[in-house]
Amino acid sequence: MAKIIITAYGTMGDILPYLKLGQEMKARGHDVYAAVPQEMHSHSLSVGLNPVIVGHEPVNSEKVKEAALLWDHWLTNLGDLDARKKMPGSNTWFNIEKSINCLLNTCYDAELIICNPQQELVAAIVAEKLSIPLVRVLVTPALLYQPNNWWKITQQLRQNSRFHDSYHKLRQKQKLTGSEPWETYWQYDHLIFAASPYLYPSSPWCFPANQTGFWFYEYPQWSEWQPDAKLKDFMTAGPKPLVLSFSSQPIRNREEFIAVHVSAAMKLNRRILIQGGWSGFNESHLPPEVDRDLVMFAGFMPQDWLFSHAAAVITHGGIGTIARALRNSCPMLLEPYTYEQCFNAHKVLSWGVGAAMFPTNLTAVGIASVLEKKVLTEHCQQRAQEIKVKIDSESGIDKAYNLIEARF
Repeated sequence: MAKIIITAYGTMGDILPYLKLGQEMKARGHDVYAAVPQEMHSHSLSVGLNPVIVGHEPVNSEKVKEAALLWDHWLTNLGDLDARKKMPGSNTWFNIEKSINCLLNTCYDAELIICNPQQELVAAIVAEKLSIPLVRVLVTPALLYQPNNWWKITQQLRQNSRFHDSYHKLRQKQKLTGSEPWETYWQYDHLIFAASPYLYPSSPWCFPANQTGFWFYEYPQWSEWQPDAKLKDFMTAGPKPLVLSFSSQPIRNREEFIAVHVSAAMKLNRRILIQGGWSGFNESHLPPEVDRDLVMFAGFMPQDWLFSHAAAVITHGGIGTIARALRNSCPMLLEPYTYEQCFNAHKVLSWGVGAAMFPTNLTAVGIASVLEKKVLTEHCQQRAQEIKVKIDSESGIDKAYNLIEARF
């Protein structure tokens, strides 16, 4: 049995796949610790991992809502743009030295560190200090497949004197004075890429990364989960409803956002289930004229069940939501707010499983028209079913474990 540390920083989509990997390693007899934000410790405990402090600022729904401007890359209003410039930001460099020290305390007797991109610098310094193998894992395809991608940007940052000086000073504080081993960690053959090879074939930007297939986080209790009678009736009575799921994407104008999407559903004579997410959507955001019997709000639940009973999902375009929808042959309408989500929207269009719209100036008529003509179609359903079959055959988490065991 090995002691393994998984460290990840970010929102739920940045962390849950890593907890799935930890769950698999735990099931195979290893002692696994999860250095993740405090808000994710309950998720870690639910799959049997030992949660430890990550040493960064909290990441939760309140923090995200306060920083909503940072999550909207379509801003054109000069006031909003000026306000965003004055915000402290949400980046992995904040409290980075504290995170290194926290991880050192956890990793002193560890045999392997696994990290996500937000924790790479921290993990690299700790791995060097303690002479522990480091595995880099990526679950966000946009960071590899865009021409101006994460690998290139980081290589450029290494040539930037400010970045290099910071890295050098952090190493000096840990009494690391030899040659920098960054290149050892920063090789594609040391990277595990958790995305479907059917959907993301090899490209010049990421070859030869070790590609596995998607990983799907599951609460152990979800294996016996059943919807209550109200939820089951809503999702199964009559034509399949729409599902609106924006996860950790913050929405500033919640009343307007909910009103336009509910009105679109009504125009299509469809019911709509809205997941609260980190924006905290609830009945108070509904316009007074809406028939409450046609709308349901719900919290965190097994999305495999939810999406399998949906006609389509309307989402911001996080890769976790997209992968889960594809796993359940559920077509999508994407309304992307960030560069990564725009990349994902482009992929959804290319796969033929949905449509995308600019999230600004949406109208109920426009949403309803796109859903009817481009999403709720036989073609989208057939393509989604074809992709589901491919994803079901990939066993991404098993392949990831075997890669780690064989190489490290």
